[in-house]
Amino acid sequence: MKFRLILFPVLAGLLLAQQPEVIIRSTTRLIQLNVVVHDRQGKPVRDLKKSDFTLLDNGKPQQVSVFAMESNAVLPQAAKLAPNVFTNRLQQKSAVPSSVTVILLDELNTSIKDKIWAKQQVVKYLGTIHPDDRVAIYVLGRGLRVLHDFTTDSSDLLRNLTKYNGGVLPDGVAPEDNSFGTAPMTQLDRWMNGQGGASGQEADFYTINRVTGTCKAIEFIANHLASLPGRKNLIWVSGGFPLQIGFESIEAMHDPSRTQRTFNPEVEAAINALNDGNVAIYPVDARGLVAPAAFSAQNQKIDLAPKLSMGPIVEHQETMSMLADRTGGHAYFNTNDLAKAIREAVDDSTVTYTLGFYPASGEHDGKFHKLQVKADVAGLNLRYRKGYFDTDEKPKDANARHKELNDAVWSPIDASSLGLLVQLAPSPADHAGDLNVFMKIDPTAVGMTRNGDLHDAVVDVLFVQKDDHGRELKGRNDTLTMTLKEESYQKIMKEGLVYHQYVPKESMATQLRIVVRDASSGAIGSVTVPFKQLKL
Repeated sequence: MKFRLILFPVLAGLLLAQQPEVIIRSTTRLIQLNVVVHDRQGKPVRDLKKSDFTLLDNGKPQQVSVFAMESNAVLPQAAKLAPNVFTNRLQQKSAVPSSVTVILLDELNTSIKDKIWAKQQVVKYLGTIHPDDRVAIYVLGRGLRVLHDFTTDSSDLLRNLTKYNGGVLPDGVAPEDNSFGTAPMTQLDRWMNGQGGASGQEADFYTINRVTGTCKAIEFIANHLASLPGRKNLIWVSGGFPLQIGFESIEAMHDPSRTQRTFNPEVEAAINALNDGNVAIYPVDARGLVAPAAFSAQNQKIDLAPKLSMGPIVEHQETMSMLADRTGGHAYFNTNDLAKAIREAVDDSTVTYTLGFYPASGEHDGKFHKLQVKADVAGLNLRYRKGYFDTDEKPKDANARHKELNDAVWSPIDASSLGLLVQLAPSPADHAGDLNVFMKIDPTAVGMTRNGDLHDAVVDVLFVQKDDHGRELKGRNDTLTMTLKEESYQKIMKEGLVYHQYVPKESMATQLRIVVRDASSGAIGSVTVPFKQLKL
């Protein structure tokens, strides 16, 4: 298709008014981590300075190049979006704080009796919600559902949670302007349909589906929250899942019908998405007080090598500990006061410190680097993610690119790693029946490679229409291969990368899903356009 750098008048005014300070991307690696600091009484510490921290990478002191203290104060109210304009930037939709919390009720990995009790505990917590809390409630069952967007209105949250009985969302749960979407995710529904199995082979099938589905749902949430500033909390109320299957007994290991595998790739992908989005996960064991109780999230080292099972309770808690430890959260086990655990997790985002450094070595060693942060003040408790993998981001092959785009299409929530602003305009006579789409792509998230005096970039664009049941109808895809002279490059960095396309509208479609992916970094942004909100 013909690529045009164009600014549609209404869109241009809105885009330029909201244009942030231009940041030119660099290939230099910046490692950032958030640090939560409490005193001996468990209260957040607000007055630390950059000089109070020492940061070590594999035991070697690092120069702290980025430092900031962030609180959960509410950001200024954003200007209301113009008619027919849609975005995946949460901070441009409403007044949001610099830190938010998502409570994920995991029905997929939790028994019926524990689900009922966990729901009661969340209701109990909502009765203690603070004025500065910004909380959203999601449910993971036959799909990932959004019960309510971020709010401090506990009564509204309670109403929606009380009406939810599993399965399909109750009428009236999602307001018309709920950008998260509520259409069923038919593919993920099929993955997650069933948790049992009459035979070991059937049980393995269901376990694989629910573990991979859970990891993918966590990725979706992390990608959705990525654009929000500051620290984000994901409180995962669940019975957990194992890191491996097929090693629970000698008999299972020698049974050719059984599956022996670990879920290391899926869990690592979820952890990477959480860390990339600056999201700390707080697993809360929905089983409450269980035995054995001798599992510590503070000092347990996770060994992903296949080994004989230690039993489902310890196995599932091991997974929870790993996710919390690797993202800077905290896992809660063996407590019957889930409401208190949720309260403590929310309070963790009251004050956070962001520390960033540039590793001294310019080479990627492909190894895990242990991070340590120390405070030069006695009696403080610090919590942060414990390390990172120093791997080079290599271009992904066509299959990986296709899979990532497909995942973004049927995720029920918009990805925000790549900022998008979309406007639908009236179509001219020669394109009657087509959707006239103008889109601005945030250039600061697009990898521009310098090639002499030119700048190269590749961006994938995908349009998919869906009906009321979430079924995918006709789609259209495009790849923008750009070779820009310096003048064009500077114009894009200042004014944004604007793309125009006509999309033939399907008669049965009720929404348009737009997915954009930067081929160099894999950053993805997506926007959902509900046709009922259009006023053309």
